[in-house]
Amino acid sequence: MSTPAAPTAEQLAGMLRFYTPLVSDTMERMGLESTALESTIQQIISNPAQRVCGLAFPCRVIPTAEYVEIDTLLEMIDAIPANAFVLVASDAPIDAALWGGMMSARARARGAVGAAVNGGVRDIEQIARLDFPVFGTGRCIRDIRQRGYMAAYNIPIRCGGVEIAPGDVVLADANGVIAVPLRHFPALYSELDRAWSEEQATEEGLRTGGEARALFDRYGRF
Repeated sequence: MSTPAAPTAEQLAGMLRFYTPLVSDTMERMGLESTALESTIQQIISNPAQRVCGLAFPCRVIPTAEYVEIDTLLEMIDAIPANAFVLVASDAPIDAALWGGMMSARARARGAVGAAVNGGVRDIEQIARLDFPVFGTGRCIRDIRQRGYMAAYNIPIRCGGVEIAPGDVVLADANGVIAVPLRHFPALYSELDRAWSEEQATEEGLRTGGEARALFDRYGRF
């Protein structure tokens, strides 16, 4: 089976109309499994209006008690493509930051749209100054050396309970992060247009005094 074409820049921009709960709900209505990352992975710097979408650039970290220099991490950060959403997943929890300020500065310069990790993040002030969206399980001061090392990048990983391949479409907002497999994206994108219109109509009806039951019966949204 041929690999679907990568989403266009217009489609990635179009995804910013939507929000992660809508994407999750629409996937399930289509008979697909929701690929929302575990709810422990959230914005490190709270911003209710923040919404970013890009193509998955997945990276794997292996826990270790040995000192391993960050050579592969440096290679990874210099290899990030434009429109990337970087995901870093450790094979097991480690008490160390998987993302930080220097990584954010370089990723932003490379054209990345955001990053998510299944662990801690540090250098919060620097990240805030850069206005670079980062998602993780919390804040952590400790360096990764002697706790883990980056083993590979631009490979399939499992992050937040979800299998993610390079080029999958990642949408993140104040609700969390969802990674849509590329093979499902064309059909999902078409369905999201209709779902979004129905949700907008339902919300407008509720705000202007419409009854919840009647609006649900009409649009099937609530």
